Amino acid sequence: MVCPKFTLGCNGQTGRRLIRVIYDEEDWSEDDDDSDSDSDSSVKRETIEAYEKVGSTAATPGNVRKARAILTYLGYTEEEQAVIGDQDIYNYQGVGNPFPLAAIKKGEHVIDLGSGLGIDSFVASHYCGSDGKVLGIDIAKKEVKHANSRAEDRGVSSFVSFQHGDIEKLTDVESDSFDVAISNGAFCLAPSKEKAFASVYRVLKPGGRMAICTTTVRKNLDVETQWPLCMKMFIHLDKIKPICEALGFKNVKVDLGDADLEFELEGVSEEDFDDANDTSG
Repeated sequence: MVCPKFTLGCNGQTGRRLIRVIYDEEDWSEDDDDSDSDSDSSVKRETIEAYEKVGSTAATPGNVRKARAILTYLGYTEEEQAVIGDQDIYNYQGVGNPFPLAAIKKGEHVIDLGSGLGIDSFVASHYCGSDGKVLGIDIAKKEVKHANSRAEDRGVSSFVSFQHGDIEKLTDVESDSFDVAISNGAFCLAPSKEKAFASVYRVLKPGGRMAICTTTVRKNLDVETQWPLCMKMFIHLDKIKPICEALGFKNVKVDLGDADLEFELEGVSEEDFDDANDTSG
């Protein structure tokens, strides 16, 4: 089995919508009850429980050096990392970098799907500026609370906000209201990729664009293996393009570059990885 990175580019109603899909190898608990673990409610319940725990520890300092090395590998620029800052950079949650494809412009409205602790939303706010708007949606209430607190601390709460929600529904988000949708890992665990992509298509303005990082598999999982729940949620690579085209996306293109499952981080030693509380630069 190979879990590839790829970029899916497509034209929506009148403009471009772009999707970037990146490998994510996340530590996730196993569920011995296959029938229950594959249900939507079981998936979302375990997802919520896992990320509520993350939200409860978000204020604990982490390893800044390691975080910088990971973000550098994923293509985050020095400018973007400076925007994130040392107080937040170790709270990065994601599997890739949506910003090269998102190409966010001043004054645009951006929705961040599965916004976690707010890291990518703060980068997005740097690009859209105070004349724009960033709305983060996350299924974990403690993460939403932390992200809103950090927006206040950063002085950007007038145009950056976070709310609790499900990316498969987005019931509190108006249709045709955003220029750009970004996501970084949340689609990995969405039980229905069709519903998630349909929600994004609905909230994007005509001509809007999407840059989504998620995980796929190239081969079906061996049914005899007890896979972690997260692995069971990864969509097959070949299924995403037809899903998007059926929803109305046009000119879909897939980029399979940079698909390594493992990589070495320059300038980071094993000691750096062992020191989880190192906040030095």
